[in-house]
Formats: sequence, C-alpha cells, structure tokens
Amino acid sequence: MEEAKESAGSTAPAERHAGWNELFFDLVVVAGAGQLARLLHDGPQPADLALYAVVYLAFWTTWAGFAVYGDIAASETRVRTLLIAMFGMAVMAASVHTVQTSHSIAFVVAYVALRRQAGQVWRRGSIVVDWPLAQFGAGAMPWLVSLFVDTPLRYWLWALGIALDIVTLLVSTRDRTLRRAGERAARRRDGRPPPGPAHGPVAEPPRLGESRIDAAHMGERLGLYVIIVLGEGVIQIIDAASEHDSWDGPLAATGLGAFGLLAAICTLSLLYGTNGIPHLRKGVLAPRLAMLLHAVMTGFLVALATALGSAVAHVDDVLPKGQHQLLCGAMAGYFAAGLVAALPLADRSDRVWLLGWALPCVAVSVALALLGSALPAWATIWILVALVCWQIAYDPGAPGAGSPGQRWRRFRRSAPRAA
Repeated sequence: MEEAKESAGSTAPAERHAGWNELFFDLVVVAGAGQLARLLHDGPQPADLALYAVVYLAFWTTWAGFAVYGDIAASETRVRTLLIAMFGMAVMAASVHTVQTSHSIAFVVAYVALRRQAGQVWRRGSIVVDWPLAQFGAGAMPWLVSLFVDTPLRYWLWALGIALDIVTLLVSTRDRTLRRAGERAARRRDGRPPPGPAHGPVAEPPRLGESRIDAAHMGERLGLYVIIVLGEGVIQIIDAASEHDSWDGPLAATGLGAFGLLAAICTLSLLYGTNGIPHLRKGVLAPRLAMLLHAVMTGFLVALATALGSAVAHVDDVLPKGQHQLLCGAMAGYFAAGLVAALPLADRSDRVWLLGWALPCVAVSVALALLGSALPAWATIWILVALVCWQIAYDPGAPGAGSPGQRWRRFRRSAPRAA
C-alpha cells in the first residue's frame, strides 16, 4: 500500500517555477518601470497622464506577449526569441523619456516589430485562447500608421491601438477566438489544394489546436512583475532621500511611511491575492481579464512610485498639488482594482460587507486627493498606510454576527494566500 502511494506521488507533476531565462528577461521591466516613471515627474498634467497610460500599456502588452510565450512553450522556449524581445523592449524603455520628440519613431518601430514577433513565435495552427492578442494584432496597425503623421494625431492613433487591444481582451472568449481563427484559416485555404492525399474527395478542415496558459506559473510571473514595480518605488525613495543633506524628523516620518506603504501593498497583493492582484481568487476571472486587470493595477503602482519619490523630496514643504493628486489617485486606482477583482466572488448578500471593506478606501483616497493638498507629505502617506492596513485587517461582524458576515468570513479564510 505504501509502495502504491509512493508510486502515485512520484508520477505527480512537479510544480513549475520561473526559469532563469524568464527572470533575466524580466530585468528589462526594471529599466522600463524607471523610465516610465519619469513621464510623471513634472506636474503631471492631464496630457502627461494620458501619454503615460498609453505608453505604459504598450510596454506592458509587449512584455505580456512574450511572458505568455515562455509560459506555454515551457522547456521549448527559444532563448534567442527572449533575447530579441528583451533588446526591443530595452529600445522602447530608452525611448520613453523623449517619446514626444526625437525618439518617438524608435519607440513605435520597436513596439510594432515586437508585436509582430510575438504573433509569429507560435506553431502553425496553435491558438492561444487565453491571450487573444497572439492571434489578433489589429491594435498594432494604428501605431504603424502613426509613423506617417504628425502630432497630435500620432498620439490619438496610439490611443486607438491600445483601445483595440483592450476591446479584444474584453470580448474575445474562448469559443469566439477559436471560431474566428477557424474562419481565418479557412479563408487562407480558399483556392489552395486541400491537405491530405493528392486525390482526396473532400478538403479537410483547418487543423487548429488550443494552447492554454499554465495558471500557477503565469501567476508567479505576474507576481514577480508586481515586486519589480514595487522595487521601483524603493529606488525612488532612496534616490530622493540621498539628495537631503540633513536627515531630520520629517524625512524619517515620510521615508518610513513610504516604505511601510510599499510593504503593506506587497502584503495585500501577494499574500491576500492572486497574480499580484489583491483579493483575487484563482479561476474567478478568465486569464485574459485577470491579465488586463494586472496591467491597470501595475500602471497605478508605477505612478505611485513616482509620487512617493516626490513626497520624500518635498519633506520640508507641502507636496506640489499635482504630485499630491497623483499619490492619492494612484492609491484610489489600486483600491478600485482590488474591488473589481473581489466583486465576482461575493453573492448579493455579501456584497454589502465587501463594499464596506473596499469603498471607504476608494472614497477616502479620492477625498484626500481633492481636499488634502495642504497636508504635509508624511501625513498623507500615513493615512494611505492606514487604508491599506484596513483592507488587510478588515473582518466584518463579530463571532456571533448574522449569516452575511459569517459567509464573508468563510470566504476570507478560504481565499488563497499565495501569489
């Protein structure tokens, strides 16, 4: 009996983790996050925020395409493909700071080339149902057209391309993706000899195969991405603190609060969530939707890194209004992403408790952005730390509370604690 158990255990698939080639590839995210954060250092104005959102999503989409390739290809991943992608993303990162002037063409060319490469790495007939952008690259076309127009139309074309990708991820279900891929394969074979024997009586239908994401492995990659982005916040804090000649009480309060905020976000995202998204449970969202939510959330975290660096730099006076609103707005967006991730988990009765956990954090962050600009930077940061700790510690209802609180508590205890 024991031998049978040992035999069954030996045949169980080993847990897969990110490989060295994938970890090396992710180093480009370290550089990219730092360059993207620079877009928000001055101001930022609404136009700066819009440009940042478009450029960040382009960078993230490129990374995600090759991360999905490495996830599905596993041991068959070609290192050369990852190195080419890494070099192209490095060009994109280096172009970010002057993407509005001299290096916009370099950014666009690198992005379009990598999107094309990300669609060609798959075997013929392999349909990646969890990442529709592998098959449908229409979102790259407006970027290509933008090479031949001037600003501001160029930026509108970039935004159109990103919007097409977002819509594709939102509406491309598994069945729809397979059906569209089959129709495209059938159109390509119109007028060509049918496959199979030379004198076969009937043309065979296109042979397509599904490729699915390894959810556990991809979740680890997404969690590592969150850690990299939070690391950019640590870099911004250290750089800003190193510029101060005297390290006094306000600097200590601001720096400690900023570090505490990043640590609390890491706890909420990776210990109380999945894929680095707070309170997301495994299998609740389709992979394409979970990855889209990850893109939005990490975009807010990169913006937060910039604001924290500015807060440490301005410990002796009030944080500039633009940076104050960026700090609070980024946290409001982060909290809102957690709310979107958790809502599908709750039934109607438990949503009251869920909203009591999430809505106060969003509301206080927005109110703080609008009304708290006169507060010193350290006070604003510690209020945000308290909000994150509220989300970590919130457990509605006393031990003898009614059924809604009890059901919500059971959900909290059953939620996975690993990224």
